[in-house]
Amino acid sequence: MSTFPGSARTVPGAIIGVEPTNPLARIVLFQYNPDEVTRTVIPRAAPSGGSGASNAQRLWGSPSETISMTLDLDATDGLEVGDPIAATTGVAGRLASLEMLLHPPTATTIANTALLAAGTIEILPPDGPLTVLVLGPTKIVPVTVTSLTIREQAYSPALSPLRASVDVDLSVLTASDLSPTDAGFALSIAHQVVKESLASVNAVASAGAAASVSIGG
Repeated sequence: MSTFPGSARTVPGAIIGVEPTNPLARIVLFQYNPDEVTRTVIPRAAPSGGSGASNAQRLWGSPSETISMTLDLDATDGLEVGDPIAATTGVAGRLASLEMLLHPPTATTIANTALLAAGTIEILPPDGPLTVLVLGPTKIVPVTVTSLTIREQAYSPALSPLRASVDVDLSVLTASDLSPTDAGFALSIAHQVVKESLASVNAVASAGAAASVSIGG
């Protein structure tokens, strides 16, 4: 890390699961921001029966978007300064926070098990937490975690991983996917407004650059 006093402070990315019953278990602050983020954006398909020449230009909602990235975890820095958590569990705690994004709350699981044992006919699957990806001020979106591929490395004597690399695959949720009463709906709309603003600023800047080139030529 640069020691120059004027160096810009890096803002860490995060994946945050908003779970009121255990809010700390689903907060994942990136130890290192990913070197690369892959985004795949696909136009939303027409609903059944909506195809045809008359519908070719229609926008059937916000496009679907998937995001892939690799997160690197390393307990070395903690070990160098004598951090007892790093010495005891390595990066296992960081991995647990990521995996908790895919688990229903334990209290809900126990309650549903008790209801089934008592003879309740139907138990609805519990709702997952509102999960939010934060990649800087222009990328704050509701997501679902579709997969985690975890590679653990360099185990401690207690068999805790000291390093790990995690491939994270996410699906972005848009206003087309969510109910207007869902907190993620407003978050999605806000992100779309930010994107429209960025596009507008870019158009003005591009027009100004083109005009200056034309005048200069």
